[in-house]
Amino acid sequence: MTGDAAQVTPARRQQVKSLSRSTEILRVLADRPMRPAELSRELGQPWATIYRSIRVLAQEGVLQRDLDTGEYSIGPTLWSLATTYLRDHAVMRVGLGHLDHAIVRIPGLVKVTERHDAEAVTLFAEQNPQASPVTRIREQYRLPLHVASFGHLLLAFAGADVIEAYLQRPLVAYSQRTVTDPSKLAARLREIKDVGYAASLGELQHENGSISVPIRARDGEVIAALTAVLPIPLLKDADVFSEQLDYLTDTARNISEALGCLNYAQFSSKPPA
Repeated sequence: MTGDAAQVTPARRQQVKSLSRSTEILRVLADRPMRPAELSRELGQPWATIYRSIRVLAQEGVLQRDLDTGEYSIGPTLWSLATTYLRDHAVMRVGLGHLDHAIVRIPGLVKVTERHDAEAVTLFAEQNPQASPVTRIREQYRLPLHVASFGHLLLAFAGADVIEAYLQRPLVAYSQRTVTDPSKLAARLREIKDVGYAASLGELQHENGSISVPIRARDGEVIAALTAVLPIPLLKDADVFSEQLDYLTDTARNISEALGCLNYAQFSSKPPA
């Protein structure tokens, strides 16, 4: 046997397996802290195996243990490593100044999200200090793509194969208004591509809704969503909605142009009158 296959020793396979297990552990604990026994049940793996992995991760500071509850959660080492992703992220590097200007014009929460597989992951979330606070929930930082306008927008501009695969997944409801019918979600995604933005009302939290517009890379590809999370009464006011959509679009265009997308307007459809 020759080539790379010949180099895969039992020890190497065990290292890969251990790394995969550690990644699974981190993904689960990113949602909420757990004790080893609960994590073992969640992952369907033996307690002893999970505990060995957790102990190593905790020794390295990747995880931390609450002495009162015995639960493990994400630790300071992982946090410090993760912050470099945001520090070096192209959208954040060129966009922070533009986002600061947008915050004072948006009477709610300003968010930037990007798609990681089947989730919308928050890169930036900042509240206008002069506006009534928008309720935040822990889950808002990693959400399935079908739950709110930012996920809808990111999914709508993903490839057809990504959309098709996503529509085969169970669409879990986060509120009574969450779109859980695949055919209705597919129709909404087509509409978003036509008009160039997404809006949702109460699909994540019953008191809030959101508007999202695309941030584009040099070649026009949608790489992130810029979102305003606002109280539903504001979104139902046609004048406020139009004004906020204009603010978001201007900001997204400025960020996209800073990324090298000099023909942002040609990719964006004009919203219906």
